[in-house]
Amino acid sequence: MDLKSLLLKQYELYPKMQIQDMVKLIYQNEFAGGHLIANENDSLIRLREECDSLGEYRTDIITPSENVFEDIGNSLCRLHLQPLHNIDISLATINKFFVSTANSTSGSIRGFEKKLGILKQCCKDRALPYPLEELEAYLNSYRSRGYPPVRHSEEYRAAYSPAYRVVKSEYGFYFELFRRIDSLLKSKDTVNVAIDGNCCAGKSTLASLLGSVYDCNIFHMDHFFLRPELKTEERMKEAGGNADYARFKKEVIAGLKNGSEFRYQKYDCSQGLLTGYITVLPKQLNIIEGVYCMHPSLADSYDLKVFLSIDKKKQNMRIKKRNGELMYKKFLSEWVPKENQYFSQMKIPEQCDLIFPPTLQ
Repeated sequence: MDLKSLLLKQYELYPKMQIQDMVKLIYQNEFAGGHLIANENDSLIRLREECDSLGEYRTDIITPSENVFEDIGNSLCRLHLQPLHNIDISLATINKFFVSTANSTSGSIRGFEKKLGILKQCCKDRALPYPLEELEAYLNSYRSRGYPPVRHSEEYRAAYSPAYRVVKSEYGFYFELFRRIDSLLKSKDTVNVAIDGNCCAGKSTLASLLGSVYDCNIFHMDHFFLRPELKTEERMKEAGGNADYARFKKEVIAGLKNGSEFRYQKYDCSQGLLTGYITVLPKQLNIIEGVYCMHPSLADSYDLKVFLSIDKKKQNMRIKKRNGELMYKKFLSEWVPKENQYFSQMKIPEQCDLIFPPTLQ
């Protein structure tokens, strides 16, 4: 939602909000946490201490939104700590959400001041009840101090007992996936997660998001497309035949099962050649992303299977933006139909543990 709608919605949910609480909301919308997290372990200790201080789950202090994640705009949200009491997810994972967000989100004073102007306009229009003179006096004093991070007002704290971290909305969108991975990591020495799905649905982006939270290996099926010399007429008619699934099984799946350091070759589509070797060190979590990664010859190797879908209109728009007009035509005439054949004939979505529609981005 736009910032004005967000401010009005927040006031509706939290009628005890004071001017400084509104400014804090806008600050978080622009800057997230507003500072780098230099020591991740210290941040985790503080998180654990805060969660311990909350005690047992109390319905009287849960956020009025009744959700773990509360949208604050600009692809950010507040992750409320109180509801986590009944959710099986590691606080180390929650802390990673927060640290990764804080260390990768930037804002600007210019953008912040523009957003404060929207707050002013809401007061001028009497959409919010704060006296304009009082707001301007607060902002003048706040500006003179260099716009530091803002605490919640005592009125807000007494009414709502806020306990949360500001994180990217993507973590909320894929929260169930993180929860499932955490559960597997507790019980298994090695966890292999496959992410298949439509072209431009966000598979590599999701793998990168997981990599921002977990110490994991990430494998890309794009490195295992079929070499030109293997593209026989019979092979290209085969559902899923566009991938060298045999080489992936031999070089990657076998290496993961062995549990030792191994290496594999990357296929370069632009050259049509296998290039240098990539060395892989054993890690508890391995992410395999890309279309064809759930080929029947590989599917039994995974502990968790995820499918990302996308509607045709959005897919076409993303292909054209990412690959240009010339490649866009090749995608539509050749590669997308092959992918759809593979999904349909091999019932890939039906095999998956989780299916996600496209994010808003």
